[in-house]
Parts: sequence; structure tokens; C-alpha cells
Amino acid sequence: MMQAAQEKLPPAPAKSAGAAIEVNHLTKAFYDSQDDRVTVAVSDVSFKVERGEFVCIVGPSGCGKTTVLRILAGLEDELNGTVKLHSSTPPAMVFQEASVLPWLTVSQNIAFPLSLKGTPRSQQAERVREMLTLTGLTEFASALPHQLSGGMKQRVSVARALVDDRDILLMDEPFGALDEQTRLVLQQELLRIWETTGKTVVFITHSVDEALTLADRVLVMSPRPGRLVADMRVPFERPRDVVEMRRDKRFWDMTYEVWRLLASPAEA
Repeated sequence: MMQAAQEKLPPAPAKSAGAAIEVNHLTKAFYDSQDDRVTVAVSDVSFKVERGEFVCIVGPSGCGKTTVLRILAGLEDELNGTVKLHSSTPPAMVFQEASVLPWLTVSQNIAFPLSLKGTPRSQQAERVREMLTLTGLTEFASALPHQLSGGMKQRVSVARALVDDRDILLMDEPFGALDEQTRLVLQQELLRIWETTGKTVVFITHSVDEALTLADRVLVMSPRPGRLVADMRVPFERPRDVVEMRRDKRFWDMTYEVWRLLASPAEA
């Protein structure tokens, strides 16, 4: 079924020139009233993401990766610096835990953003069919979340994030809770979806392998307060095979280099 679904998908749209995201000297701190203490989560972070680019951010726990993503999503305010999103639509976000609504079917979950906007039912149905095909969920359209695996639930979350065709997709460790085999399958699926839709993606992960598998560029952050210690371009051609990539010596050389930066951020 998956192969048949893939054959019906349109060709990937051409990438547009210019930045989709610009972050300049971003600093974010949190105040703890109980301890009367200020914690700096992110310090002087600057980067750009081009339209249609796939960028992964890696770093140790507590380094501010998710804080950066939440600021991009408009869920947190920056303290200092500027964040500019060059898009006519707000970004869509996919969280680590699949945020499906348990009382709705797969189709209803995917349609939910369109329902909130008051999109006519006929348009909702057409768009949902497209997303079911894109994410390989057509056979599960009427299923409830408790009938799905963790990987299937995350596919629903991705489909829902894409359904109203926003330009920018923000993903916060979406595969972090899954087993390794399921992660590899969904990495391959995400690459296929990204190549088909041409979205701008910022993807947070703890996994160096995952970052190098998916990204055009990998941004490496230091421990808190999170600073950008490297901006690495990933040289592997596309389309990519997530298994075959692991036969490439460059993959392991880059894996070593990222881990070196993570282990010794002060030296970067």
C-alpha cells in the first residue's frame, strides 16, 4: 500500500530563495520566584534557515533547544535579540508525545485544525484524503488512537501539522519515545514527506545519527546557557536511504565530530 501511495504523490516543489527564519542574538532567561534566581537558558544564539531547508538542532539536555523552538512557535517570548519568520502563516508544531485527541478518529484528528478555521466540510475531506495518502494512514482513517501504535500516532500528528499547509514545520523530538526500528521507519517517511512538500523544517533531537540522517545542516548547542558552537552542513545527497547512509564513512566521521563538540563544547 505504501508504494502505491507514494506513486500518487506530486513531485516536490522547487525550493524558494531567501531565509524563512532569522534568529539574531537570541537570549532567554527564566525567573524562579521561589529561589529568587534567574536561569539563563539560551545565550546569544544566531542562525538562519533558508526556505525549504531541513535544519536539526542537537545538544545536551537542558541546553535550551526546546526553548528556541518554543520561541519560534510563539509559545515563549525572547528576552533579548530578534526572531523573524518570513511566512504568511504561523508555524506548525509537532511535539515529542503524540498529541492526538483520543475521542476522535484519525481522519477527525487530522481535520481538527481545518474545523477550527471553519473550512467547508468538502474541502476538509479532500485535504484529509491527501494527508492520509501522504502519511500512509489511509487504511486507518476510521481508527481511534487507542487502536494505533506509537509510530502511527506520530504520523497522525505530522499529518495534522501539515493539513492546513503552513510553510514552517517545527518538530520537538517527535521520535524520541519510539523504539529504534520505528524511528528509522519514520525518519525515512519524514524525509519522503519533506521532499514531497518542500516545507521549511526545524527539528530538535538528542540523536546525532538522526540529525545527520535528516538534515541539510546540523546546529550544535553547548550546555546551559545554550550557545551555538557549530553550524555543520551535511554533505549527503538526496534522496537518502536511512539504512544505506550508515555504510558511508563520512556519516561516521561526522558523527564523531558532532559528539566531540558535544563532549567538549568549551573547545569549539
